[in-house]
Amino acid sequence: MPWARLRLARRLRKLGVPPPPAPYTVDAWCEAIGQRRGTPLEIRELQLEAEMPPSLLVQAEWADFIIVDAALPTLARTQAVLHEVAHLVLDHSGDVLHQDVEVDAAIEAEAELAADLLYEQMNRAAASASRGAPEARATRRSDMWWRDRSADWHVNQLWLTLREGMPDAKIVSINAGGQVPVEVGGRRHRHRRVVEVHDALRRLRPWYSEPVYASAERRAVRYRLDPGSVAAVAEAAAVAVALRRRQANLFHAEEETQHSAQSPDLPDVRAETRRLARISRALHDSPLVRAEVARWVPVTVVGDAG
Repeated sequence: MPWARLRLARRLRKLGVPPPPAPYTVDAWCEAIGQRRGTPLEIRELQLEAEMPPSLLVQAEWADFIIVDAALPTLARTQAVLHEVAHLVLDHSGDVLHQDVEVDAAIEAEAELAADLLYEQMNRAAASASRGAPEARATRRSDMWWRDRSADWHVNQLWLTLREGMPDAKIVSINAGGQVPVEVGGRRHRHRRVVEVHDALRRLRPWYSEPVYASAERRAVRYRLDPGSVAAVAEAAAVAVALRRRQANLFHAEEETQHSAQSPDLPDVRAETRRLARISRALHDSPLVRAEVARWVPVTVVGDAG
């Protein structure tokens, strides 16, 4: 994999992708890429079903369009758009709905790896523009190392739980042969795990229920948890119940199926990792989550909370 990253990074440089411009958002970068290519590159947001890819590339004579799921949070949206940018600049062939993923798994994996590389490039540009004082950075590294490792571990546990609960789901990968275990720790691994967790949660979306989320939220408030813990318990309960409903092929009324958790708009990978880590801890350890699972899922399909 390291050699594949290096080869693909060199290939992207040779293709003349312009550097990310300020304010270092994927929207601004797409505009710059369109100008360099001589064809406008526009992002359009639509409500896409969970069974569909999170983003689509549509090429017309007068412009290129990236259609992205409007429900995606910032980090997942950025990755999805960059995945389509990779298809565009690498000149990949394939239909707009990715229906040939089985045949072209290597192409999809290459596009996803290229999206990782493009994200890292954009992140470096943003960090370089807003770099703080050296002593502040040293203090930050010293204080945050353990918290980062702990959060990475818990997010990895969340990922494993989601994969075990949805073994048949096609989750985004950077390897054509299937999922490869990712070492816990490091910014690169952290970004990849967050992307994969978001993709798994999106696949689980049809089984999410607003009443489950609201019930868990009220229960956590009654126990006087802090706001962050309340949100983590509510999200974990929604995920736990959705996993079990999916496994048992249980569907509820359409009006109850919503995006149960309104996750905060966190463009920073570290902040999102810590939020997901809190959800993971609640999913695996909280008696409040277990109580919600017992309430909403029939006894015959309830297993362990984790």
